[in-house]
Amino acid sequence: MNSIQNSKIPTDDVSPGESRVLVWDGWRGIAILLVLCGHFYDIKWVWEDRMGVDVFFVLSGMLMSVILFEKRISLRDFYIRRFSRIYPAFFVCVILMFTAATFLSVEYTVWELIASLSFLRTYTPVEPDIWSSGVVVAHLWSLNVEEHAYVFLSAMTLLFVSRRHIAFVLLLTGFGLVVLGFYRYAQLSEAEFRFYLIRTECSVVFILFSAGYGLLARQYKITMPSTLPLICFFLAFICYANRAPLWLLFSVCPILLAVTVNHLKDMPTFVISILSNRFIRLIGLWSYSIYLWQQIFFTYSWGFPGGLFTALLLSVAAGVVSYYLLEQPARRAINKRWSSRPVYRSAS
Repeated sequence: MNSIQNSKIPTDDVSPGESRVLVWDGWRGIAILLVLCGHFYDIKWVWEDRMGVDVFFVLSGMLMSVILFEKRISLRDFYIRRFSRIYPAFFVCVILMFTAATFLSVEYTVWELIASLSFLRTYTPVEPDIWSSGVVVAHLWSLNVEEHAYVFLSAMTLLFVSRRHIAFVLLLTGFGLVVLGFYRYAQLSEAEFRFYLIRTECSVVFILFSAGYGLLARQYKITMPSTLPLICFFLAFICYANRAPLWLLFSVCPILLAVTVNHLKDMPTFVISILSNRFIRLIGLWSYSIYLWQQIFFTYSWGFPGGLFTALLLSVAAGVVSYYLLEQPARRAINKRWSSRPVYRSAS
């Protein structure tokens, strides 16, 4: 079994004083690179930006299962830390995008703004939907899914105590949503189904499978040959090929990526070295802020000298600035004020 490098970098993903697993940042780095590639380069035969988002989802599911069901952080501290991690930079981004839309004479309603700020934009208003809005908010669908998943996962801590019971509930819920996905797949046109893929009841399967399988894998100490999680990742990548059936994205891919992320420790040494690379990890650290800001530069890339290449550089630069001047300071200030020492309940 390969050992995964650690470093003493306290962050929101681990409790104070614990080691941070470097490959988590590398995994995030791979995710945001897939998103950026899909937007600014676009490999014609594969839906790489969507895969990047799903790579984020399975990591989130794994980490939330540890925080909520194993370490059993109090829900008060959980929500304070999720808020401090996500909302300050998100709020500034949304407000600036709607302000820019005002100056550009783009029509929108106050309800669109409220729905965007409250993570409801994938559901309301129906017209214009999040993909057809004149305001640059299309990419925020993934954050809607994340926040809805946090509410569901935290509710599980109130209803169940046993980690094994929680794991089976998460997996059964995920399989139930896959069945619903097949039902919708049979009903909708391809264009309509592509929009369905961004709705929480479809995309949350990635988070549920990763959280549920991760609990069982850690409880029963499941390990794998080093090549198996790598093969799972490769097969998942193939599922995003344009000629692959769309039903693979909500049924097979969540399982493949959930297995991969929960067995990073079993990966071949060369994969762990890539994920532990300093550049990949830095991109991973900046990934949330980059994700927030890249969409506006991509949307208006036609207005920049150098087009997409310039817009890509500006996206990364904006993400770095946002990370160091907004995301991190806000997170530290909020956690210091309200959750400097998070409370953990006794794990069963």
